[in-house]
Amino acid sequence: MEERFVHWSFLHLFILILTIFLTFIFIAIATKNNHNSTPKKIAFSLSIILILNFIAYNIYRVHSGFWEIRYDLPMEFCNWSMIVTSIALFTKNQTFSELSYFWVFAGSIQGVITPDLQVSFPHIYFFIFFIAHSGLVIASLYLIFGLKIYPKKYSVIKTFFYTQIFFVAAHITNILLKSNYGYTMRKPLAGSALDYLGEWPFYLISLEVIGLMMFYILYSPFYFINKSKSSQL
Repeated sequence: MEERFVHWSFLHLFILILTIFLTFIFIAIATKNNHNSTPKKIAFSLSIILILNFIAYNIYRVHSGFWEIRYDLPMEFCNWSMIVTSIALFTKNQTFSELSYFWVFAGSIQGVITPDLQVSFPHIYFFIFFIAHSGLVIASLYLIFGLKIYPKKYSVIKTFFYTQIFFVAAHITNILLKSNYGYTMRKPLAGSALDYLGEWPFYLISLEVIGLMMFYILYSPFYFINKSKSSQL
């Protein structure tokens, strides 16, 4: 049996460095070749990788005999982040790009920094997990700095609104399937940061407040960029 993945091990640090390195490489290539189709080709490739990796995850779950409708529907926050990021890469849509940025860096990035992974290299799920999470970080930053799709005014409000759609959809799904997508029914049994946010349903309210604060913090650099652009008009 493969050993559990160890936080801040040499392997973990290597993955973090590789994620940063690939992000800079893709952005640099796109910036240098912004006059041709190269940035679009990179965006297309990143979206295909994210989609194929999600398909590979489901094949792995089915083949291993673990797939269940209560656990494996694309109803987790990271799944929605993957969907909006892939659409943004295909279409360069402003709203989907904004959702990608805020959702990935308010949530999905934790899978890279503090991965909850029961296996390690060279288990197949090790690759699936990090392609998904590191891939989202790379793709989200590429949308902003490679394709120059910066979050605009009111992007925080829009993102908060669409986040409510996710939670409502997840909660309805949970009621119908007796599942726990988005942890709207109960906190993780193994323990998590939600343990410090009160009991149900109060931890959901706390999570909403913290999420909104994080969205504003993430937007703050672009507030000054947008303000500078407006003053130049």
